[in-house]
Amino acid sequence: MSRIPFKKEAPRAQPGDASLSFRQRLRLFYNRHRDGAIGYSLLAPMFAFFAVFSLFPVLFVIYLSFTEWNGVLGLPKWVGLDNFERFFTTGDYLLTLLRAGFYGLLILVGCMSVGFFIALLLNQKVKGVGLYRTLWYLPVVVSFAVVAQIANAVLDPVTGLVHNVMERFGMETIIFQQSVFWMTFWLILITIWKGIGGTVIIYLAGLQGIDTSLYEAAKVDGATRFNILLYITLPSLRPITMYIAIMGIIASFQIFEPVQLLTRGGPQGHTNIILHRIYQDAFQSFNMGMASASSVMVLLFTFTLTMIQYRISQRNQT
Repeated sequence: MSRIPFKKEAPRAQPGDASLSFRQRLRLFYNRHRDGAIGYSLLAPMFAFFAVFSLFPVLFVIYLSFTEWNGVLGLPKWVGLDNFERFFTTGDYLLTLLRAGFYGLLILVGCMSVGFFIALLLNQKVKGVGLYRTLWYLPVVVSFAVVAQIANAVLDPVTGLVHNVMERFGMETIIFQQSVFWMTFWLILITIWKGIGGTVIIYLAGLQGIDTSLYEAAKVDGATRFNILLYITLPSLRPITMYIAIMGIIASFQIFEPVQLLTRGGPQGHTNIILHRIYQDAFQSFNMGMASASSVMVLLFTFTLTMIQYRISQRNQT
């Protein structure tokens, strides 16, 4: 039986071999990094989009926060920390920041408490439950401009529905637009009504993800509905609740449309919040430097609160 002589495989050429031509070196380099090159080429448009529309604007705003510029004429003038000093020494900016946090806290508590209760009601196998879920989520998809137009028409001091009803029953009419309490009340109430649908959907998804065997075992042990809610439902929904709370904190400092369309910061600036003040500085006073400094402070404040809340949640879980 004849043996086939073993033939040693020729050593593979390396990109650094001096005997290789430039084209061969380029082909070897491409073959070695082909998978990575294809991946980076597919990600390149996304990175370019992120750099142009996210990274560059953020860096430019940080730069403008140290300058004075009207946003139209001339070049930004470097003023250092003057804008940040004005932010802390002028009480109006801190007041609008705290007011945004106060509004956000009330809206967050309202959305979470009422949304959780509605989610419990909708987590039932009853006829027409899909329709009820749709109706509760419907305000989320309605434009706030439409909601504001309806609210302004209802609260109009002359022809509004509330004015006519109070007048019909012989009650003393209220000019809501001149009352700080009532404009704050309607502002928070309408914002809760507009955003509660999203909270309901998130809680409903969490409720449907809880293992039903836990409820069955609790019922066998004789647990009441309140005990089941307190010791099974709420602990199981803790991650979802923390997610809603963190997103609510971030959203509380991004409230703009309700104030702009309902109150415009009035009466006498008592419903003005930080994002609306940034809008006024940038597009009414044309003070881009101060608006940018306020934006940076909102970013830092929101990031700090989010990290504190995240640390607390991690500590509670351990």
